[in-house]
Amino acid sequence: MKWWGVVLTAVLLALLVVPAAAAGDPATDSTQAVVFAEYARDGVHGPAAKPPQGTGVLSSTYSYSGIHWSDPTAITCYINTANSGVTGGDASAAIRAAFQTWDEASTALYYVCYDTTYWVAGVKDGKNVVSWGAITKYPNAIAVTYIWYNVLKHIVEVDTVMNVDLLWSVTPCSIDQELSGKAIANLTRYADPANSGLLSFDVQNIMTHEAGHWIMLGDLYKSTDSKLTMYGYGSTGELIKDTLGYGDELGVERVYGV
Repeated sequence: MKWWGVVLTAVLLALLVVPAAAAGDPATDSTQAVVFAEYARDGVHGPAAKPPQGTGVLSSTYSYSGIHWSDPTAITCYINTANSGVTGGDASAAIRAAFQTWDEASTALYYVCYDTTYWVAGVKDGKNVVSWGAITKYPNAIAVTYIWYNVLKHIVEVDTVMNVDLLWSVTPCSIDQELSGKAIANLTRYADPANSGLLSFDVQNIMTHEAGHWIMLGDLYKSTDSKLTMYGYGSTGELIKDTLGYGDELGVERVYGV
């Protein structure tokens, strides 16, 4: 082989050999794209929240980066309720209801959820998982969602870790929200569930927010958006995120259509 052939072969081999990231570590994995960490603003788990202002559920705000599912019609997820402190069936039903809320806002979305005692969230393993665990890299976070995507900006995996060190509960949502059809800035379309009054985080309330991240909607932090599901802070006893506001609906319609 001529000298230039040897050099070319060496260069090609160098391009093919890429150091592997630490397996299962969301903070170092080479395909990690985004981490969303939700915190509380209740004066206990974080600074006290400012009073809500402005348009509330009729705010038209949403945040979207361009990353999305290439096929949103069959998103498989695994639900592991171990260590949640809540009856497994209740916690699983609350998480399924959270995904269904977004499903109903767009006919393109469809989740297929399975209960599991094996898969855990926070590890890039080809499985989309919701589970409870320690959140050491994001102290005091209520929940953290990890999203991995490829060069085409297509989501390849999403995991949500619910903070095992917090107190959790389930208050079934008593509101059958009408989400069929195009979003309308009309108060009769939206409802604010009554506060549960519990000193715990409601599974469906928090997971509906996290499920918004699963379709790549981002956090909102303005006080005028504090009644929207994608508002970036949660609270104990809160239920309002069980339902979507105007901006939340506009966001999912922007990404996946009505």
